[in-house]
Amino acid sequence: MSGLVFLKTRDITGITDFYAKRIGMDIWLDQGGCVIFQKGNLLLGFCQREQVDSSGIITFFYTTRQEVDAMYAVMRESALELPKLNPVYRIYHFFARDPEGRTLEFQHFEHELKPFVTLEEGLMRRRSIRSYRPDPVPEEVLTGVFELCRYSPTARNLQAYYYIVVRDRARLEQIVKLRGPAGNPILAAPLAIAVGASGSLARRVVQDACIAAYHLLLAAKAYGLGTCWVTDMDTPEVKALLEVPSEDYIACLTPLGYAVEEPPLPQRHEVQSFVRQIP
Repeated sequence: MSGLVFLKTRDITGITDFYAKRIGMDIWLDQGGCVIFQKGNLLLGFCQREQVDSSGIITFFYTTRQEVDAMYAVMRESALELPKLNPVYRIYHFFARDPEGRTLEFQHFEHELKPFVTLEEGLMRRRSIRSYRPDPVPEEVLTGVFELCRYSPTARNLQAYYYIVVRDRARLEQIVKLRGPAGNPILAAPLAIAVGASGSLARRVVQDACIAAYHLLLAAKAYGLGTCWVTDMDTPEVKALLEVPSEDYIACLTPLGYAVEEPPLPQRHEVQSFVRQIP
């Protein structure tokens, strides 16, 4: 189920300008007298009316303190205070007002959260992470990630993929020694996960394993975890260390943990540069 919140406004034009240009929300749907905005998984609508809804708090939350500070720089004139840490709720935040007096809150949770990232945001913002915090990944979080991985598509629905969780440092060091410097990110996180597919179950082991690997990367992103696809792991030596049959295919080994920081979005090709249409 999805949902949205509607509020009354006396100035739909001014409110549209404020939330789109100042806050940076996208216009999800313009119905004329009602406009619905989107920011991540928040859908917020305003409808032209004679009265204004100004009770409650509209809260925007971000993945880092730096993003909250950036919004403070944007909202400085209408901010009610400086950004600060609230130890009771473990949030870093500040309050401001919109043009009609509604209370706005901009915050960062100082603790890990259950999944909230939209599919669109996950696809756009997933990055290869090479530096990780030492914090362990809770078992319930790891289980949640693998619950999402259950839905990885496979040839003929044979579900030949599998995941191997590796925490043993000595074993990981041996694998990285075989792989070379490109494998160093594997040692930066609390654990690593190998993604493979069983050659005894399916003939499309390469495709099944690769799809399962990317499914893992996206599922990890949904839970706020970082990953880094390290390839060239389908070798007899690595398979021996992972204790998998020779007929299986190992798509990758990825570190898994909480990123030290989120890399910025890189420049990307425009759609017209990589899409061809054949009549």
